[in-house]
Amino acid sequence: MNVVWFKRDLRIADHKPLADAAKYGEVLPLYAAEPSIWSGDDYSARHFQFVRESLEEMHAALEDRGGRLFTYMGEMEDALSALFKTYGPFTLYAYEEKAGPRVHDRNARVREWVNERGIRFLEYPINEKNSGRNIQERWSGFCRSEPFSSPERVEVPKTIPECFFIGAEKLKSFPVGGKPIRFGQQGGEQQALETLETFLEERFHLYEEHGSNLLQSTVSSSRLSPYLAWGNISFHTVVQKTSIKIENCDNLFLVKQLTSFQERLKERWKLMEQENVFDFEPSPDEKGTGDGLFLRWFEGQTGIPMIDATMNCLHKTGWIPSKYRGMLASFAVNTLSLNVQKCSDALAALFLDYEPIIHFHQIQKMSEKVQNPVKIGKKEDPGGAFIKRYLPSLANVPVKHIHEPWHYPGFFHLDYQAPIVDVKKANQAARKARTGTSARSSKVSDYEQLKFDL
Repeated sequence: MNVVWFKRDLRIADHKPLADAAKYGEVLPLYAAEPSIWSGDDYSARHFQFVRESLEEMHAALEDRGGRLFTYMGEMEDALSALFKTYGPFTLYAYEEKAGPRVHDRNARVREWVNERGIRFLEYPINEKNSGRNIQERWSGFCRSEPFSSPERVEVPKTIPECFFIGAEKLKSFPVGGKPIRFGQQGGEQQALETLETFLEERFHLYEEHGSNLLQSTVSSSRLSPYLAWGNISFHTVVQKTSIKIENCDNLFLVKQLTSFQERLKERWKLMEQENVFDFEPSPDEKGTGDGLFLRWFEGQTGIPMIDATMNCLHKTGWIPSKYRGMLASFAVNTLSLNVQKCSDALAALFLDYEPIIHFHQIQKMSEKVQNPVKIGKKEDPGGAFIKRYLPSLANVPVKHIHEPWHYPGFFHLDYQAPIVDVKKANQAARKARTGTSARSSKVSDYEQLKFDL
């Protein structure tokens, strides 16, 4: 009896645990909605909505192969106990998951459970590691390796534990904080493949040029980050198809765009091997949680148009380009002196492509950089098109004043709040405090420029 435990690997194609398990008899594909994981402040209903959509498509794909997807609401060790009671000893297949303290604790409990009962647990690494090869050799080998074939047939057991459900329909009653979104990307393996195909066919043409443009980047960026974060498509598939596209492209300008994308894939691959990136080092001058300021920042009501428009966009779509994620984090942690962990969790809950290792690393880096959102806005959105889209109350403000509407003569007739902080003065204080703090290292990380998204 073989059980395949799905976590952040919600697909059928290029899935080694599933491919291996299907070779050796009956397979019970299982997804457990675990309260200990989903109760965290960094997870939200928009994430679970994406997961349910992915599971629904997986169930249909498994049914096409004679199988089914089973779901369970509760802790994984309880699901394993139900399996053990029903079948006796079995083999558990799964990809490893490195995603913060709660996942680390869950993994420890599961490993203790299987060890106590002598259950065979095959846990596959995300990246193949080999200490005898340097990182470039390993990367090259990874790019050349063949994907794992999807099983043509999946035989499921005739009897299943009574506490298990078939498909993902019952998961609609599983409680997760926050609200789903209407305008975000939809989960699922087919959506992921189509997104990759449209990117490699034409959307990549201005990948570098539009990477920081708040409006145009919604098309020119790959938009694969949520599908990679939740495993709707394997990282290997994206790398391999990109490499093939580069090899077959004879336009140097287009090759440059694809090479830039591939370099970011490589940076992501390297970072996913890192450990111990989840501990923040709070600044000694941190004022605490600052609930009033925090809510104004989180709800897009700071009176700083670039911050408010970006936050409103994030609430609505679950995605913004990398640069502006850093801007939001820096403004909260440095300009407003808010608690790093609280701001990190709040942003994570909004990012549909929340990948814990990448997210925590970037929050640490951005919390060390003091940025001015007014200057960023004037440079990246000079005509205010983005601001006016997400802040309708400023739609009629002249371009001259769109980034600093408090200088507009008719400001007090607008339905828009005054700034909650003097950005220049607050940033000067933040830089002064940071300069006098020896707790932070001035060394720049190899991964500092890694994008939140791709």
